[in-house]
Amino acid sequence: MSARRGREDAPDEPDRLHSQLFTGTRTGGIGLLRDLQDLYLMAAECDITWTVVGQAAYGVRDKDLLAVVRECEGETAIQLKWLRTRMKSAAPQALVVAD
Repeated sequence: MSARRGREDAPDEPDRLHSQLFTGTRTGGIGLLRDLQDLYLMAAECDITWTVVGQAAYGVRDKDLLAVVRECEGETAIQLKWLRTRMKSAAPQALVVAD
């Protein structure tokens, strides 16, 4: 399958995820926590996608793609770690102290 055909057949995954996760304006500590959770889910989806792409690159022995995947996996891991830390920081305030 060519790259062009792959793009033509690709579903609108980013739009689907965004519409299912971010449902309107959220306010306050709980809103922040829910937004961070939604971002974490999107980043986790990205992380597993890099894993799948990496396996495909490994299967076809595409060293350039593998290099991109490794770099992006590292960036995604940092993002996940930051989001997890931010949620840990926001959770007590949001869940214990009422708005």
